[in-house]
Amino acid sequence: MYTATLIAFLVGLTAGALGCFLLMSRSRAQSNIEQQLRELQEEFTAYRENVNTHFNKTAQMVNTLTENYLAVQKHLETAADSFAEPPKSFQLDTTQKLPNKKTKFISLEATGGEAQQQEEDAAFGDTNTMEPPRDYAPKKDVKDQGTLSEEFGLHDSRV
Repeated sequence: MYTATLIAFLVGLTAGALGCFLLMSRSRAQSNIEQQLRELQEEFTAYRENVNTHFNKTAQMVNTLTENYLAVQKHLETAADSFAEPPKSFQLDTTQKLPNKKTKFISLEATGGEAQQQEEDAAFGDTNTMEPPRDYAPKKDVKDQGTLSEEFGLHDSRV
């Protein structure tokens, strides 16, 4: 009787150990997965912080660049204003020394012989005889070879 009890005890002990081992291996696998998940979450959080830091720094640098651009533009405007005015040493004593020539402008409404004369000058002669420019040299005779001919410009070396 003790043998049967001992065998039943050993079988029960073995089954319990095996069950415990299987349950522990499943919990270890789950804990490994949970640990990987936590690591991925931490890595993602760090990545997101790096991206935010990058974009904040980029925005600050762009703002600085814009401010510098505006400062350069303002500097150039003030320099242009100061260079546009001639120095006092270049100014004439009186402005009456300069000849006072008035330029005669021709209005668009000008009519009469003067406007007609200008139109004739601009025409440069008869427009019916004008030809567009050519991008090739014309042949003088129909029998002449053209520039696209295979023999054009080649000379017989036997001569």
